[in-house]
Amino acid sequence: MEQRSSLQRFNQVLLGFLLFFGLLYLGRSFLIPVAIGGLFAMLLVPICQRLEKWKLSRAAAALICVFAVVIILLGLISVLITQIFALANDLPELGKMLTAKLDQARTFASDKFNLSREKQNEYVQNQLEGATQMAGSYIRSILLSTSSFLLNFVVVITYTLLFLIYRRRLRNFILKLVRDREGSYAQSIVNKITGVASSYISGVFLVVVILATVNTLGLLVIGIEHALFFGLLAGLLNIIPYIGSLAGSLIPVIFALLTKESLWYPVGVAIFFLVVQQIESYILTPNITGSKIKLSAMATLMVLLLGSMIWGVAGMILFVPYLGILKVVFDNIEKLQPYGYILGNEEEAEPKQIPAKIAPEGDFD
Repeated sequence: MEQRSSLQRFNQVLLGFLLFFGLLYLGRSFLIPVAIGGLFAMLLVPICQRLEKWKLSRAAAALICVFAVVIILLGLISVLITQIFALANDLPELGKMLTAKLDQARTFASDKFNLSREKQNEYVQNQLEGATQMAGSYIRSILLSTSSFLLNFVVVITYTLLFLIYRRRLRNFILKLVRDREGSYAQSIVNKITGVASSYISGVFLVVVILATVNTLGLLVIGIEHALFFGLLAGLLNIIPYIGSLAGSLIPVIFALLTKESLWYPVGVAIFFLVVQQIESYILTPNITGSKIKLSAMATLMVLLLGSMIWGVAGMILFVPYLGILKVVFDNIEKLQPYGYILGNEEEAEPKQIPAKIAPEGDFD
C-alpha cells in the first residue's frame, strides 16, 4: 500500500511538471511579454519608490520610469542599427578579404598536403552550402524574434507600467493566499524577495553596461573597426550565460582575422576577451550580483538549455534571472530550502560522517 502511494505521488509530480512546462510552451506568445515586463518592473521598483518619496503619485512615478526606459531602449536600438548599416557598407570589402584568405589557405593546402584545388573547391562549396543554410535559418529566427519583439514592444511597456502601478495589489494578493497559515512571516518573505530580486536584476544590467563599455574601449585601443558595435553586442550577449560570452568574443575575433593582415590583432582580441571574461566571472558578477543570488553552474546550464527548448532565444535570456528569483523564494521558505540549496553554490560545512558500519556502499557525494 505504501509503495502504491509513493508511486502515485511520483506520477502526480511528473504530471505536474509536464503540465507546467507544456503550458509554458503553448502559452509562450502570451507569457514572454509578461516575463519581460516583470523583469523591467523589478528593475524599476527602487527608482519608483524614490520618486514616490518625493511626493509623486505612484502612476506618475511609474510613467516617468517607463518613459526613461523607452528613451534608453530607443537610443540603444538606434545606435545598433547605425552600426549595422556601417558594417553592411564594408561587406563588399570583407568579401574580397575573405576570398584572398581562402586563396591563401588553398595554396597552403596544395603545397603541404598535395590536395588539388578541384577537391578543395568541392569541399569548400559543400561546407559553404551547409553553413549558408544554417546561417539562413538562424538569421530568419533572429529576424522573426526581433520583429515579434518590436510588435510586442508596446505590450511589454504596458505590462511594465501596470506592474509598477499595481505592485502593492499584487503583493497583497500573495499575502491573502497565505495569511491564515503563515501570518506576518509571509509579508517579511515577500518584502525580502522583492528587494533581493530587484537588486539582482539591476546588478545583471549593471554588469552588462560595464562590459559593453570595457569591450568598446578595449577594441578601440587594439584598433578594431566598428568597436562600438562589437562592444555593445558582446555586452548584451553576456546576458546569456556561457554561450553569450563565447559568441560575443568569437565574432570580433573572426572579424579581426578577416580584416587584418597581422595575426596579432585576432590574438590580441582573443586575449583581451579572455581577460575580461575572467574579470567578469571572478570580480564583477560575484561582487555585484553574487552577493544576492548564487546559482551553481550546473543549475544555470540546465535551465539555459531548458529555456532554449521552450522559449528559444527569449528563454535563454529570461529563464536564468527567473531561476535566481525562484531560488530566493526557496531560500526563505523552510520547507523549500533543500531546493534552494541544490540550485546554489554557497559554501557550507560538510555534514557529519555516517559511521563506517552503516554507511551505504557507492555513496554519491
